[in-house]
Amino acid sequence: MKSSIICLGLWLAMSTVSWAQTTLSLEECYRQAEQHNPQAGQRRLIQEATDLQIKLLNRGYMPQSRLNGQATWQSEVTSVPIKLPNFEITPPPKDQYKLTLDVTQSIWDGGLTQKQKTIALANQQVEQQKVTVDLFQIREQVSGLFFGALFSQRQLRNFEILQKELLAKLEKTKASVQNGIAIRANVLALEARLLEVEQQLLETQKRQAAALEGLSLLTGQTVDTKTTFATESQTTNSLDVTRPELQLFETQKQVLTQNERLIRAKNLPKLSAFATAGYGRPGLNFLATNFQTYFIGGIQLQIPLTHWYTNTQGIETQQLRVNQQRIDKQRESFLLGTQVKVANQRQEISRLEALVASDQKLIELRGTIRKASESQLDNGIITASDYLTEVDNEDMARQNLILHETQLLQAQNNLKLLLGH
Repeated sequence: MKSSIICLGLWLAMSTVSWAQTTLSLEECYRQAEQHNPQAGQRRLIQEATDLQIKLLNRGYMPQSRLNGQATWQSEVTSVPIKLPNFEITPPPKDQYKLTLDVTQSIWDGGLTQKQKTIALANQQVEQQKVTVDLFQIREQVSGLFFGALFSQRQLRNFEILQKELLAKLEKTKASVQNGIAIRANVLALEARLLEVEQQLLETQKRQAAALEGLSLLTGQTVDTKTTFATESQTTNSLDVTRPELQLFETQKQVLTQNERLIRAKNLPKLSAFATAGYGRPGLNFLATNFQTYFIGGIQLQIPLTHWYTNTQGIETQQLRVNQQRIDKQRESFLLGTQVKVANQRQEISRLEALVASDQKLIELRGTIRKASESQLDNGIITASDYLTEVDNEDMARQNLILHETQLLQAQNNLKLLLGH
């Protein structure tokens, strides 16, 4: 008894795992599609590229060195036209040589390097947000395939129920024909309708296979006929637009703001230390005729002045602000277009909700009529063709309900996608 209970518990646990593995929600499809899409791999590459750029910028704080070599010949050299007794000033040779090592250490660069690192990080956010926008747009394609597969799945279930009912009626009608109660034409009519249902089943299965294959390719997971699609009403309480495109506009403006600060940093005073070690002929003594080593060191101050009279800083700043205004206009245009689509989608949801309510009432009426005709067929009052007419009417009502319910779910989801929720 105890072992039986344990086996039953294991069977229930395995059943739960199996169910979890074959149930797929739309949000899970979104997550898997975003992870599986090659675009997702760009996030890591963008991060690596930014890290490398910042490493290069940090190297700017280190001493900058340069080795220079020069050999020249000149037509005239410095000479002293004075003759003194027992003393001769020999002019330097016309061929001169110089080898120097120059080292420069930045003390204050006006915040230029720091601003460049800030811009690199801001550009990284822009590129990352572009990837987010691209991945978000994949959701529309995933949604279409998901609801296409769901619609096919519900259609197949309805066709299977209809097929089962017709088979039962066919067997009953065959028995009535053998007993001389019904005519042979009723059997033929039912068999013909069953063939039509088989054709509809086959066609729906093909559409389902196409949708499932598309979902499998997008998500990188196996999605087959055993998969159950989890659905729920996706009502949206807030109509605030939170699309990733809006965040992209903001990050683009942040880059322009940082560039404006960079322009100011470029025109600030710069302070650095320098040192030069050299070997050549002549050295620092330009009258020397032999090779010498020498050293020069000091501090250098650079104050840019060109922008004061050319107004280049003002022009560059104005150019950036114009670009910011362009981004603002793009944002306004995007919001306006989105709001128009949201309004249309809300009207579509209201239309479909009304149709679903009407379909449910119509199914009740058609079901009552079909049951009455079934009784009449059994009693030989009507023919199978008359009965099938009512069956088809009820089936059409059920098909419309399946279609409108699926369209309603998709319209609700589309509204969420438009809003970015």
